[in-house]
Amino acid sequence: MYFNIRRISKVKQHLTQEACAKVINATVVSHLDYHNALLLGITDRNMHRLQVAQNNAARCLTRTCYRQRITPVLQQLLWLPVKQRVVFKVLTTMHKSLHSSSAPPYMRELCPTYQPQRTFKRRSSSDKWKLIVEKSSNKYGARAISTLGAQLWNNLPLELRELRAHGAFRKNLKTLLFKREYNL
Repeated sequence: MYFNIRRISKVKQHLTQEACAKVINATVVSHLDYHNALLLGITDRNMHRLQVAQNNAARCLTRTCYRQRITPVLQQLLWLPVKQRVVFKVLTTMHKSLHSSSAPPYMRELCPTYQPQRTFKRRSSSDKWKLIVEKSSNKYGARAISTLGAQLWNNLPLELRELRAHGAFRKNLKTLLFKREYNL
C-alpha cells in the first residue's frame, strides 16, 4: 500500500482531483477493504498500522500536510476509520445472512436468532432480531463472527436490525457508524 501511495504522490500534480481519487480508491482503499471482515478483533497495534495507511492515502488525495489533523480530512472525504470499516463489513455480512434467501446455509448457522424459552404476553420489542452470542474459551474464539459479530449486531438499534432492504441497511449503518465515530 505504501508503495502505491508514494507512486501516486509523485504523479498527483499531473492528475485531476477526481482521477487521483479513482486511483487511490482502486489501489489503496480496495486493499484496506479486501477481506477486512477477517480483521475483526485484531490487536490495536495492527489496526493502527492500517489506519496510518488510510491516513496517508487521505493526505495524498487532499494534498494535506502531515502536520495537520487527519480527522477533519477523513470527515470531509466521508471515510470511516479502518476499525469502523471492519465493523461495517461484518454487520453487512450478517445482515445478508439474516435477511437474504441467497445467503449460504453455513452463514445462517453462524447467526442463530434469539428465541425466548418462555413466551410472555408483553414481550420486549428490543429482543426482536437479536442473535445468540456464543461463549468462547480463548481469545481467537472471541474474535469469531458468531461471538463478536453477534455482539455488534445486538448493539445496533432495533430500527436498523429490522431493515430488510440491503441498500437501506448499508446507508443507515454507515451513517450510524460515522456519527458515532465523529461524535456528530
